[in-house]
Amino acid sequence: MYPHGMPWLSALGDQYGIATNYSSDESGSMLDYLWLSSGSGERSSGCAGWGCTHVINSNNIFRELNQAGLSWKVYAESLPSVGYMGMFSGVYVKRHNPAAWYSDVVNDPAQQKKMVPFTQFAQDLAAKNLPNYSVIIPNLLHDAHNGTPAMADQWLQQNIASLLNSSYFQPGGSGVMFVTFDNGDRDAQGLIFTAVIGANVIRGTKVGVPFRHENTLRTMIELFGLKQFPGASAGAAPMREFFKSW
Repeated sequence: MYPHGMPWLSALGDQYGIATNYSSDESGSMLDYLWLSSGSGERSSGCAGWGCTHVINSNNIFRELNQAGLSWKVYAESLPSVGYMGMFSGVYVKRHNPAAWYSDVVNDPAQQKKMVPFTQFAQDLAAKNLPNYSVIIPNLLHDAHNGTPAMADQWLQQNIASLLNSSYFQPGGSGVMFVTFDNGDRDAQGLIFTAVIGANVIRGTKVGVPFRHENTLRTMIELFGLKQFPGASAGAAPMREFFKSW
């Protein structure tokens, strides 16, 4: 399943790997970002597509990385300032930033500083100073929801191509990138395009195994060598089919 009107992303998936039977977990943007980070839609914390009524205390990838001494950042386009915790600012929305809802971040100003405007990404990449784990969040105009798929595709090409040309993704590099969506057509739960990219990815592979966001979470946790798997990722299979070696 290719994203309609996104030829650059489609070609990138063809070059590396595509999960052809990958589904979102629930309708509503926020819930799927949470599935990707804590293996749950966190309904018990009052979460819905717009956000959550309560702070989430569940285990999550940010907590696991912190406990392992690994670094992370959220690079959010149009975030007005480092550590911004507001719901909206122009074309930035908090419902697309999972880190800002977990107690690990809500209760720790030092952790909030790991959420930075996307302009910082190019600087960190040029300095070869990317964290161990990065979450890249386009704004509402460039996420294929409010803007057009063509706008999203152009944004990815302009901002991600330099990453693919970096040492992180060249032969011998250890970088792995997942490009996925929170939901499908008309924001409905269902099949979504997901590409798996990296020097260790089997080129041109297409995998038809049924996957969801908890499989991606499980895969990321295992790639870091960690042993605690949040939420449904504990019972989910890693996406090993994409990799030359594991």
